[in-house]
Amino acid sequence: SGVVTKVGMDTLYGKMAKSLVEKEEDSPLKIRLTNLAKIISRIGYVAATMIAISYLFSKIFILNNFNFAIISNISFNTFIGYLLEALTLAVSVLVMSVPEGLPMMITLVLSTNSKKMLKDNVLVRKMVGIETAGSINYLLSDKTGTITNGKMSVNGIVQYDGKLYENEVVLNKNPDFFDLIGRLIILNNDTIVSDGKLISGNSTDKALYSFMSFKCGDKVISKEVFDSNKKYSSVKTENYTYFKGASEVILPKCTAYYNNGKIDRLLDIEQINNNILKYTSKGYRVIVLAFSKNNDLTNLIFAGFAILKDEIRKDAKEGITLIEKAGVRLIMVTGDSIDTAMFIGRELGLIKKGDICLTSNEMSLMSDEELKASISRVRIVARAKPNDKSRLVRIIEELGFIVGMTGDGINDAPALKKASVGFAMGSGTEVAKQASDIVILDDNIKSISLAILYGRTIFKNIRKFIVFQLTMNIGAMSLSIIGPFVGIDTPVTSMQMLWINMIMDTLAGLAFAYEEPILRYMDEKPKSRKEHI
Repeated sequence: SGVVTKVGMDTLYGKMAKSLVEKEEDSPLKIRLTNLAKIISRIGYVAATMIAISYLFSKIFILNNFNFAIISNISFNTFIGYLLEALTLAVSVLVMSVPEGLPMMITLVLSTNSKKMLKDNVLVRKMVGIETAGSINYLLSDKTGTITNGKMSVNGIVQYDGKLYENEVVLNKNPDFFDLIGRLIILNNDTIVSDGKLISGNSTDKALYSFMSFKCGDKVISKEVFDSNKKYSSVKTENYTYFKGASEVILPKCTAYYNNGKIDRLLDIEQINNNILKYTSKGYRVIVLAFSKNNDLTNLIFAGFAILKDEIRKDAKEGITLIEKAGVRLIMVTGDSIDTAMFIGRELGLIKKGDICLTSNEMSLMSDEELKASISRVRIVARAKPNDKSRLVRIIEELGFIVGMTGDGINDAPALKKASVGFAMGSGTEVAKQASDIVILDDNIKSISLAILYGRTIFKNIRKFIVFQLTMNIGAMSLSIIGPFVGIDTPVTSMQMLWINMIMDTLAGLAFAYEEPILRYMDEKPKSRKEHI
């Protein structure tokens, strides 16, 4: 039996669904184009008024040599004719001042670059997300699968005294320990096997399952699946409960250790922590294994720990260098221990002098103001929980910066939606993909650097088109204003204005839409939200 305490939108998934339908902020491109439209419209109205006045002044005063006797005899019908001609010119100038080809050009530049990006394993779900990607100031990136290959492998099992069993063959030489470890990592595992293939489960469970071939007939009574907040999972059998999880969660609950078939109460936590540090400081992920009788959660028996490694992608350093060169601050958010994360950070050249590496618990103790003051120096957030990403996104956006975020799980969906641009992983959940703007099909951080390059290319191409178009329009308007004062009534007629406008808008739009990305754009700093086109 059970008690229902919350239903519908009040449940965890209900709140998540609600956060996914909240109104999104306008993209930087939309803000810039809105500001540009206001400026152009004001210039157009002023120019149209000036041209109408200059045309009337030319017709009434200059052509009559300022002879007020002739001017006073101008008939009403003649004056109305002049006035209608002036209004026609004014309307033509208004039409010409607005670059009508801009919407077409923006659609073309976004669609053509979307097709190019697909060849580089970047799938654009929302077109405005491309340009936003070129403006990001901060990138919150996962480690596993994005910076690393995402293929976890077990490098061995370490027992209490630091002895390493590198593989199943070595482990089998100690039958009792082999039997215990087999139960710990095979029973307490969410991997599903079909036709000899691992078809489900997270990368850690799959790696542990593949480490040894072990079969037992223990009846599983209940399971507690891995929770990113609790940082452990457990499985209860008729005689024992088996645990696996983060060292800082499992070890404090241990009061004894398994010693060659016996339970020894003289547990030296410091020695075990030193053994763990030896591996985490070299970039290994550590999973502590423990068990208890009668489901006792406070008196666990330490069995050993598994060491796993996920190799850094070959081109991860190149991608991170490109991102850093572009003035984007990369913050690595990972569920690994702080030592493992820092090792990888140093390997990639991510950590520099004065940078800060935090754990989730340390960050939770910081107020929003403290976090805002130090966010420019934060490089790593270790042992991260799902709500940490959402908080980081909110903090960075409150400071007025544009933030990009990577994610692959259901829990990442709210933060992906909230971020200025969300990058979902191709191997991630459908919920994460639906909440994102861009999907990185190969899960590679280098592909994110290419998305930033394409985003900047789009901004540059739009700027080139508008500069070209406005130069032409202002030239024609200036000529139309000055012409009547030097004896040329209509240096550019209404029909000529509209013809020039139509031809230059369309052909120039096509030309600038197909401009290729140039790597030197990555040498520039990100554009501010307030920067005008």
